[in-house]
Amino acid sequence: MKHRIKKLVCIGISAFLLNGCSVFSSEKDVVEMAELPVFDATYQPKIAWSQNIGSGVETYFSQLQPNADENSLYVASREGLIKAFSVDTGKLKWSVDLSKIKNNRLNRSARFSGGITVADDMLLIGTENAQVFSLDKYTGDLLWLAQVRGEVLAQPAYSMGIVVIHTTRGDLTALDSLTGKELWTLSNKLPKLTLRGSSTPVIEQGAIVYGRADGFIATTLLKNGQPLWQLPVARPFGATELDRIVDVDVQPIIHNGIVYTFAYNGNLLAIDLFKGQQLWSGEYSGYNDLALSGKTLYLTDQRGYVFAVDSETGKQLWVNKKLSYRHLTGVTIANQYIVIGDAEGYLHWLDRENGHFVAQQLIDEDGLYRAPFETNNYLYLQTRSGKIVAIEKPSFNKK
Repeated sequence: MKHRIKKLVCIGISAFLLNGCSVFSSEKDVVEMAELPVFDATYQPKIAWSQNIGSGVETYFSQLQPNADENSLYVASREGLIKAFSVDTGKLKWSVDLSKIKNNRLNRSARFSGGITVADDMLLIGTENAQVFSLDKYTGDLLWLAQVRGEVLAQPAYSMGIVVIHTTRGDLTALDSLTGKELWTLSNKLPKLTLRGSSTPVIEQGAIVYGRADGFIATTLLKNGQPLWQLPVARPFGATELDRIVDVDVQPIIHNGIVYTFAYNGNLLAIDLFKGQQLWSGEYSGYNDLALSGKTLYLTDQRGYVFAVDSETGKQLWVNKKLSYRHLTGVTIANQYIVIGDAEGYLHWLDRENGHFVAQQLIDEDGLYRAPFETNNYLYLQTRSGKIVAIEKPSFNKK
């Protein structure tokens, strides 16, 4: 079935809604979602178990995704339900509902939106109500609740007893992991118009690396918030504010002292972490998180194209254009394959070496909105309707 979708809705529905404006234009501004690819499958993914997490995130923008440790998978719904399951069997370990706690009486619900993060013995999760929750990961008991200045759409980051929050106001806030007390806040000026979403910070070598809505990637000292360096990934260009959107909303990847990131209306960059110097640049534009395996970067752009790029040189290795405008998620590595979800609820399996399709699964007709979460043995998916699916990862010798 073909779907005709207004051009800017391709940005909004599957990933980021523009803040404070109408994105609908005339009927002539349309694109067609690609038909579901037809091919001879060479691999059959196996679902290990499935569960549910209330109403999920429904049609709202969300960066909620499962997270796991060696024994438990942790999931949350937008309304405030949090559950822990056995990673292997899907058996429920505990469940808590934080939708009706005292602090949420004036809000429509908990409106969980950023997380979950596993941090030592804690779970961290942010909300559209500008709150950060810390829970005991073994029981689900609430440890503390902190108020910050701005919605928390990005996953909290954690290191050395400090929780780092990146809000939609552009603030970077550090909280004490034991008490939730604010340690410092670094404010950044936002452009007039941005995509809905925030870059999840990464903490490396005592520094916080994060993307900003003004098109820059920046680093800041974890202990006190002192800025170190910043580098443009995209520069505003064009006649309208829409043309000039340059958000860096992806979570940076850091490997062997090199930072990889890219921006909407911008570029894919490799940067020396310690010097803040650009090593190479490629013309790619998007907002979904990257994946790195071996010496290859994998990414999806805002058109729904899937790319493989050499991480050492920036040279493009292959591109697959057969999922255009299917509102793709980011990419997850599954041994010799990569997997990508779409808004119609399909999970697409591609060969890492050439980008050819090897398998396809309908997970949930209500749609997929985040890339699967990967562990050693499983891929975990959370669908818009709240379905939780554990899929066995393939063996390397199984093609």
